[in-house]
Amino acid sequence: MNDRRDFFKKIGLLGLSGLAFKLVSNEQLSALEALGHQAGNSTPFTLSPLPYTYNALEPYIDEQTMLIHHTKHHQAYVTKMNETPSTNIDFQVDDMTKCRHIDQYTSAVIRNNLGGHVNHTLFWTLLKPNKDAKPNLPSGKLAEAINRDFKSFEEFKKQFSEKASKHFGSGWCWLIEKDNKLLITTTPNQDNPLMKVAEHQGKIVLALDVWEHAYYLKYQNKRADYISNWWNVANWEKAEELYLKK
Repeated sequence: MNDRRDFFKKIGLLGLSGLAFKLVSNEQLSALEALGHQAGNSTPFTLSPLPYTYNALEPYIDEQTMLIHHTKHHQAYVTKMNETPSTNIDFQVDDMTKCRHIDQYTSAVIRNNLGGHVNHTLFWTLLKPNKDAKPNLPSGKLAEAINRDFKSFEEFKKQFSEKASKHFGSGWCWLIEKDNKLLITTTPNQDNPLMKVAEHQGKIVLALDVWEHAYYLKYQNKRADYISNWWNVANWEKAEELYLKK
């Protein structure tokens, strides 16, 4: 009896109401129970180390900002998820297809913190050290697609920078692929274009965090300066990988 009660608790945390239990067949109930056990076996959320040192993005993004951003802000999302009883969900942050289901959880705690964890985990990989200040440009199929859909890289860079600069409040600026075409879009808070609540949904190719905590220590209120320097450390190899991924 206790096992069955625990099962209903788990399934309830996955977003099914009490009424739903009365409407499912025994066969469906068995399938849901299996899903519940799978969810119960999920491993805790963890904060992975950065793929570079905290000062590796200098002088464009400073060491102190990276340290606080990663160990305080990102860690807070991870901690909150592990403290929330309803986070015994089967979720792999490196499987971006599962990110489409984040907003099925009506709890703002889950949507914001799981979204924050996913967005930041991806964001760190889309940054790359550039100590020699070499020109940082896309190449390959992604470069061709940018030229096709924005006429030139410079025009794309201008449009993306303007979109990111003008985004009101906290959030993100994204380059996505939608209907076989590249599109620049923004989302508030910790939402992303994989969520059904996003104005434009699509495959993520590039991401820029425009929350103040991402730049305020170095740039204060000069978001445009932060964006201008961010182009020097955008990881186009990772963006190309995301663009080509089916």
